[in-house]
Amino acid sequence: MKKIIPNLVTIVLFFYINNTLAQEKEIIKEDSTMTSNTIKDVPFRVIEEVPVFPGCGILKTNKEKKKCFNLSMRKHIGKHFNIEMMNCLEKILVKNKETGIEEEECTSGLTPGVKRIYLQFKIDYTGEIINIVARGPHPKLEEEAIRIAKLIPKMEKPALQKGVPVRVGYTLPITFRVE
Repeated sequence: MKKIIPNLVTIVLFFYINNTLAQEKEIIKEDSTMTSNTIKDVPFRVIEEVPVFPGCGILKTNKEKKKCFNLSMRKHIGKHFNIEMMNCLEKILVKNKETGIEEEECTSGLTPGVKRIYLQFKIDYTGEIINIVARGPHPKLEEEAIRIAKLIPKMEKPALQKGVPVRVGYTLPITFRVE
């Protein structure tokens, strides 16, 4: 049976590295029905004023708030991600050697190696998490990522671009190792 290493430090480390890289690839999108000065969606990486995660509002600079936001997201993942469920993504029938009876046994159903779940969402004009989408190596892992995203608290303040509240896109890679 393949085991998932329940090492949250590994998950957090990969998350931090991948989060930085994933945000670089996003681009600013404009809605054709809006004026040329109004931006509808802005990637987290280039936002002028980041959304304020609860507890980060006391910080002064955007750089400090962005760092606090990322740290708070990592803590949120670590606190809420059910790492134990990853050991039982699928059940297989195995014959008990002593009794000869077939019994269900849990398995991750994943091949060994580094795996990623990509969680994408937007933080809307009011600071709510919307448009949650997950892509991962197993449907149950995608469901777990979406469950965690729904638990993210409303932001103290929404993101601002040119002084106007905007939606901000955020990609959250969650990485783990299967042995």
